[in-house]
Amino acid sequence: MAHFTDRVCIITGGASGIGAETARRFVADGGRVIIGDIDDDQGEALAAEIGDSAIYTHGDVCNPAACAAMVALAVSRFGRLDGLVNSAIRMGPTALVDLSPDDWRKVVDVGLTGTFLMTQAAGRWWIEQSKPGAVVNLSSTGGLQPYNLAGAYSTTKAGVIMLSKQFGLEWARNNIRVNTVCPGHTETPLTAYMRDPAVKQARADVTPLGRVGQPEDIADGILYLLSDAASYVTSSELVIDGGMSTSLFNHMPGRKWD
Repeated sequence: MAHFTDRVCIITGGASGIGAETARRFVADGGRVIIGDIDDDQGEALAAEIGDSAIYTHGDVCNPAACAAMVALAVSRFGRLDGLVNSAIRMGPTALVDLSPDDWRKVVDVGLTGTFLMTQAAGRWWIEQSKPGAVVNLSSTGGLQPYNLAGAYSTTKAGVIMLSKQFGLEWARNNIRVNTVCPGHTETPLTAYMRDPAVKQARADVTPLGRVGQPEDIADGILYLLSDAASYVTSSELVIDGGMSTSLFNHMPGRKWD
């Protein structure tokens, strides 16, 4: 039996990578999706690939009106809203000493403020309608550990974890669950460096499970947190990284670990 029969989910940053794979899997499990992104070509192609159960919309998560419009679109076209996945992010890798205020704002505005605005818009509808809901926000192992030379990325992703905990606590009595997924290194269009086989292999070599993550690995965790199987889970983070973030002592010199 499909887990998401007739349920509706908005996925921001949904045109590619983890968001796109989550959209495909949500629909395959019986649901319908609104794919929000600013990459219109990829978003429209994905919606066409998935079929009638997917609608693409140009959605700028930095704009409160656009966030509210995505919620309204889900309700007007599909009659309801059950879930939200916030995966929109903007990258700006730069040493902090050289990071411009504008580049700082671009990352924070999309990754943190955008997550706040989109979650707020969905939550307002659920509260007004007395409906339950589930939100999954994409953080990163870079939000658990500082990601050197990544500009505002780690700060933004750490903020997403705390923001999700706050939303989860504030909305728990409304039966609105808010959780975070923290992927490790995952092969997506954003991780262009893994197109180099040597880099990809080196990443696999330092991961206890021996490979880099794929979008479907992360989508599995997201779908779990959206589902009724996670009905008692809120204000939590799920780390999906092949054991990487807990393996510090595996890489200390002076001992063999294999």
